[in-house]
Amino acid sequence: MADELHEDVHINEDVYIGRQPIYNAKLELVGYELLYRDNSNNNANFNDGDYASSQVIINTFMELGLENIVGSSLAFINLTRGFFNGDQPFPLAKEQVVLEFLEDIDPDQTVLDGLTQLRENGFRIALDDYIYDDQHKVLLDYADIVKVDVAHVSDEQLPELVALYKERGATLLAEKVESYGQFTRCQALGFNYFQGYFFCKPKIIQGKQLPSNRIAVMNLLAEVQNPEVEISTLEEKITNNVTLSFRLLRYINCASFALRREVESVHQAIVLLGLQNIKNWLSLMLMAKGGNDKPHELMTTALLRARMCETLAADQGLVREQAFTVGLFSVLDALMDQPMDDLLDNMPLSGDTKMALLDHEGALGEILQGVLAYERNDLFSLHSTGLSIEHCREHYLRALPWADETSHSLYEAAPAGK
Repeated sequence: MADELHEDVHINEDVYIGRQPIYNAKLELVGYELLYRDNSNNNANFNDGDYASSQVIINTFMELGLENIVGSSLAFINLTRGFFNGDQPFPLAKEQVVLEFLEDIDPDQTVLDGLTQLRENGFRIALDDYIYDDQHKVLLDYADIVKVDVAHVSDEQLPELVALYKERGATLLAEKVESYGQFTRCQALGFNYFQGYFFCKPKIIQGKQLPSNRIAVMNLLAEVQNPEVEISTLEEKITNNVTLSFRLLRYINCASFALRREVESVHQAIVLLGLQNIKNWLSLMLMAKGGNDKPHELMTTALLRARMCETLAADQGLVREQAFTVGLFSVLDALMDQPMDDLLDNMPLSGDTKMALLDHEGALGEILQGVLAYERNDLFSLHSTGLSIEHCREHYLRALPWADETSHSLYEAAPAGK
């Protein structure tokens, strides 16, 4: 089962699910693998695989709701032998669910008959961590998707396996892709889907400059983060950019603000949001524009971190807006494909903010470190920050729907002529 970068989704002390994004070759989100998590210790240790799979199904469909976890994307769910031989109930939505057949299941005739029935009923089957050998090769006749652990396949063997699986008509998913180089190689070999750390790691290109559009974005980011910038200057920058103006007005008129009347001008929006908030949101929109070749999930991650840092800072009496910026800019290196220290050299941020981003130092740095530790399920590092898992869980649950909704609105296409 996948145990890499994931998000944890909670509803209360008894419901706890991890999700890991899956992308296509264009870095568009296609689905999530849903992972069992036990909130008593916040990890995936369990002795009963049937119980773990059942809990994922119950929490997804009966507690949280599938649409709240994956939206309209696919949901990949790990299942044990009992679900494939008919011993376990199966109340799943076949249109949106991909059933993952685990590598330790013996493909005897009972299981194969179960796979046949499930496919006839319209379910898609994915072979998880699939290894081609005499015992398991028969499974290729039942698979829609084959997941290949590229971290454990040699460079020489991988092209042969890709050709073999493609010949059998399978869609290929590369899992445990941990670098941009791995991603591009798998992409060139013909993999269809990708899962792992790659989308959240910076693509460092030594000796090359930022593309011109990203230079413009960085220049604007530097301007709006200048502590001496005036409202009139911000208003001019926004009104001179039709896309930014449209996105700002769409954002402030969304249902979550519950305004009594529509905001029809950039000036009104700035007055309502306030200087610091408008600086944060302009930074956010510029980051989305600058990273338009990046997976949208990266912006969702930035928003989750920003909101969590903001609300955790408020609990400690720290400056909310500064903490929001720290969380938001924590993905800047991945978004701009440049080292963080190089990017911050050209940004007029406070020393506290820079120390928090570069070395996780100071009060803001500890909060960011805690948010990252919670995101990565690193309990030791989380404990060292003084933040509790229960406290982080509460803030995460509040931030998740907001981050998903806001990220979606940032990437909606502007109407014609905008």
